[in-house]
Amino acid sequence: MNSAAQRLLVIHAGTHKTASSYIQGRMAVNSEQLARSGVLVRYPASAARKHKPLASALAKRRWPIWQRFLRKQPADASMLLLSAEQFTQPLTKKRSLKALVEMLKSEGWRLQVLFFLRDQPDYINARYVHSTRRLYHHQSFDAYVTDQLGERRHIYDYNYMFASLLKNPAITCTFLPYGSIFGDPFERMMAALGVQVPAEGWLPADPSKGNVQPGCQGVWLAQAIGERLDQLGIRGKSLVNAGAVVRRIAEQQGWQDDRYCGFDAAGAAAVAAHYAQPNDEFAQRVWGCSWRDRVPELQMKRRQFNPAAEASGGVDSLEKLVQQGIKVLARHNQPLDLAMRSSAFTMESTNSSVS
Repeated sequence: MNSAAQRLLVIHAGTHKTASSYIQGRMAVNSEQLARSGVLVRYPASAARKHKPLASALAKRRWPIWQRFLRKQPADASMLLLSAEQFTQPLTKKRSLKALVEMLKSEGWRLQVLFFLRDQPDYINARYVHSTRRLYHHQSFDAYVTDQLGERRHIYDYNYMFASLLKNPAITCTFLPYGSIFGDPFERMMAALGVQVPAEGWLPADPSKGNVQPGCQGVWLAQAIGERLDQLGIRGKSLVNAGAVVRRIAEQQGWQDDRYCGFDAAGAAAVAAHYAQPNDEFAQRVWGCSWRDRVPELQMKRRQFNPAAEASGGVDSLEKLVQQGIKVLARHNQPLDLAMRSSAFTMESTNSSVS
């Protein structure tokens, strides 16, 4: 099949912590408007969960799963739009990518990939808050930054990460800087894809669907819970509903507006300098300019919670919230419940974060 007859598959694949849930929510509520423009949105209501088989099949190069999916799509859609962060890593693998392009071509499709990118200090800060809230760890921010700089080139070095995509001439690659200064990410994505704004305008997203930062106190609470779990021999990452517990308490306490920032100006500048050369090389390849020509440097000011100085209800009120969080987790996780029942550990035991 020649390229003129090929239809366009667009995969919006994140990156992580760039409002993908918000974008997917707006894709869902605007699916009818998009369909009138020939854009077919698949799985808008639960993109992350329902795209997992496709992302897994891409990583393992199981093409019959993709072929069955593509052959179910109506012939009158000129663009098929998928959105899920699970596609990010498989799309950066050379062998999987080459085989995907060949399979798509045989099925009458060409590929465009679209990513939003954060400046690395901002990105590291966002990933720290997210992973701490979900009880993946309870590291200090400085320790986390050291680990990220040492082990995560495939996440933060965009020139390295996207090398295979950029070298493949059969793929259209679109990279958009992420941040509030750039405007609404869904509307920017539609503009980048050449999708016309409907006469009535785009419908807004459901405000309840977005991910909200738990704030400085929420980050502190997650760390305190993580330390208690360590004392019980329980890995927070293994628990069901872990991230939702901290988020719910943070929402109940109204902590979201006091946004956490682990970097001071000097720390942010050091991370920016660490990635300056690969960033500029990447920006020249994709935008024809320097990184700072497209991504302004954010002014970051450290904002963390100090319970001794800032606890409005005293240390006792914080201790009750730590206990509340662990008790909720125990109701959903039998190993934690058993550990609490069989251990001499007491909820009021000494904890450096609280005391």
